[in-house]
Amino acid sequence: MSRYSLTSLLLIAVAVVLSALLEGVMPFPVEFFRFPLNVILFVLWGWGIVELHRAGKRSVITRYLLSRQATIVSIALLAVGCLVMGLHTVPATDSYLFVLLNLFVITQLAMVTLRGWRDSSGVRWLFTLCHLGLLLALIAGFWGAPDTRIMRAELTDEPTAIALSEDGSVVQLDYKLSLADFRVDYYDNGVPSAYEAEVDIDDSRVRLAVNHPHRVGLGEHIYLTSFEQRGEAICCVVQIVRQPWRVVMFIGILLMIAGAVLLFIRGPKR
Repeated sequence: MSRYSLTSLLLIAVAVVLSALLEGVMPFPVEFFRFPLNVILFVLWGWGIVELHRAGKRSVITRYLLSRQATIVSIALLAVGCLVMGLHTVPATDSYLFVLLNLFVITQLAMVTLRGWRDSSGVRWLFTLCHLGLLLALIAGFWGAPDTRIMRAELTDEPTAIALSEDGSVVQLDYKLSLADFRVDYYDNGVPSAYEAEVDIDDSRVRLAVNHPHRVGLGEHIYLTSFEQRGEAICCVVQIVRQPWRVVMFIGILLMIAGAVLLFIRGPKR
């Protein structure tokens, strides 16, 4: 077993033990790192990546991050992380282990992207598009996680600009919501089969249905989740998901798609 392979195993073991100890005390305080702290840390992280790249082979850390073993570990962690996120019901951002492993993945990917975006013949466009796109998507998911907020609001015919976040705190919205109309269809046994709502957002009226949200500005969506019958009146419950870094993730995905399409068009090298 090579020195770099032992280093990889040692780093994973340290991350697992450290995470287990910290999670025994408290969940990862993701909300503590909300804007502007996450942006400050992101800038410092980016500066550190550039300095490591400049150090080149003189730095032990740089040599390891650019090694084949580190790349294999990074790909494996990315695959495992996606699988865990898909199967786990607890938010992954509450886990110290998930945070540490994701930080390693994006750091290693950033180093590889910096090293390989150009060579003696010029810019490697396909390499750059694919790697930069993946990097932006991961950066948005990692550094933007503290700024993601999920809120709940109950709508009636009275306008409201109040929502409740997951921790129970009151959030003042930048717009007012009110329920203008609600339609529901039932099965023969009385169970709702489908429902939709006409909602006024300030002076605009939009239609909300299950799995058909409405976008408000950049990175904010309103979802229709449920309703309650209160006497003769109906109360509509909506979920408001605010993701300020969503546009960064969207740009990253577009870059990856562009790189994949161009790679397909070019075909194999001859």
